[in-house]
Formats: sequence, C-alpha cells, structure tokens
Amino acid sequence: MVQPVDRAAAGADLEAELLAHCRAALATYKCPRTVDFVDELPRDPNGKLYKRLLREHYGADGIRTTE
Repeated sequence: MVQPVDRAAAGADLEAELLAHCRAALATYKCPRTVDFVDELPRDPNGKLYKRLLREHYGADGIRTTE
C-alpha cells in the first residue's frame, strides 16, 4: 500500500515505477506483486502504522481481499 503525496499522480505509470524500483533494490521474494494506492494509511496518534489493519486487507496469499 502506498499513500501518494499527489493523489493525481497515482496510476499505472507510478505503479510501474515503484515496482521497477523494488525489483532493483530488493530480493525477488520481498518484491510486491502489486501496488495499492490509498488516501490515508491507518496510523496511531503518534504516527506509527497499524500493521494489523493493513494486513486485514490481504488474504494468506497476499492478494487484496477488500476494497
């Protein structure tokens, strides 16, 4: 999941750029298969991400299960 600074920039071109960057910088097994753009990531009041809430959107196989 990515929270873009400019929501208008979120799209296929940005997704391809992010995936290419991940493939160049990460091991193959750590690279995401897709990029999901969200308006706001779930955060604790101190700024920490709620990983549990992020994981709830994906099944055991890593495929997004809710919209």
